[in-house]
Amino acid sequence: MSMDLNDFGTNVASSSNKKDTAEPAAPTSQSEPESKDDLFFSQWTPIGSATYLAVSDTQKTLRGGMYTVEPSNRGMLFTRMDVKVDDLIRFPDSLSDKIITEIASFWTRHDVFKEYGFLHRRGYLFYGPQGSGKTAIVQQVVADIIKQGGLVFSCERPSHLNDALAIFRQVEPERKVVCLFEDIDAIVDRFGDSSLLSLLDGENQIDKVLNIATTNYPEKLDKRIISRPRRFDRVMKIGMPNDEIRSVYFERKLNIKQDELALWVKNTKGFSFAACAELVISVKCLGHKFEDAVEILNELLVSKKSSSDYDNSGKVGFGK
Repeated sequence: MSMDLNDFGTNVASSSNKKDTAEPAAPTSQSEPESKDDLFFSQWTPIGSATYLAVSDTQKTLRGGMYTVEPSNRGMLFTRMDVKVDDLIRFPDSLSDKIITEIASFWTRHDVFKEYGFLHRRGYLFYGPQGSGKTAIVQQVVADIIKQGGLVFSCERPSHLNDALAIFRQVEPERKVVCLFEDIDAIVDRFGDSSLLSLLDGENQIDKVLNIATTNYPEKLDKRIISRPRRFDRVMKIGMPNDEIRSVYFERKLNIKQDELALWVKNTKGFSFAACAELVISVKCLGHKFEDAVEILNELLVSKKSSSDYDNSGKVGFGK
C-alpha cells in the first residue's frame, strides 16, 4: 500500500485532549548525592537580597554531548548520556548525505533568520521501514553538532524537555541545540500531543534549535504534527539502502576486491543496514559461510513485520 503525506493521520486515535499526566520519573541514584554529607560546598549563591546558600562547584557551560532531562526536588536535572555507536559512514551523493549537508548549512544562517525576524529553528522528520538508515542519519547529525560544541537533548517526555529548554536558555542563550524525538509516535501514544505541539511551536521562544524526529509508522501521526511548517519543515521518507549505498558500506567494512564486492551487493538486495552489518559479523567475525548467512538473514527478513506502508506485494515482510 503506497502512502503520501495526505494519508498521514488516517489511523490516529484522537489525542488532542490527552494530557501529559504520567507520573514523573524518579531521579536515579547517579543523578543526586545520597545525602547532604556527600556534597562538597565551595561557593555561595544568592537566594535573596541578603540571603545566601552554600553550593558545590559550578560551571558556566554543560559539557558537549547528549543529555536526558528530568525534574527533581532540587530542580531540573541534566544527565549526560554515554553514547557509543558503530563507525559512521558518509555515502556521497545519497539522500542521507544531502540531508546532513543541508543541516550543516542551516547552522550557518542564524543572522539571516534574525534579519527577517524568525527564530533560528528547523524541524526534520524521517520516516521509513526499520533498518532503512534513519538512525544512521540521526547519529551523524548528533556527532556533527557535538563536534561543534553543541548539545543534544533526547526527548523522553515533552513537558520536561520544554521546561528544561527554558532553563537551559537562561544559562546558555547562544548554544546550538538538537532536540531528538526517536519513535515520535510512541511519545504521542504515551503523553498525547499537547505538550509536544507546544514544544515544537517554540512557545518558550527557543532559538538556535533543530528538532529531529523518526518514526516507523507515519500513519499514526496526526496531521497537526506533520502538515504544519515550522513544526517539521522537512518530512522525508528514508528507503532501504540501494546497490550504490550497500557497495560503499561493504567496501568500507571489508576492503575486498571488486568481484567479491559485487557478490555481496547482489545477494543483499532489500537488506537493511542492520542486516548488512549482521552479514559482515556472521561471515567475517564468526566464520560462517557466506551463502548460509545470506539464507538465514533472508528468512529472518521475510518474517519481520513492519508498517503496511512498506509492503507493496500483498505479503508482510521484505521477501517477494
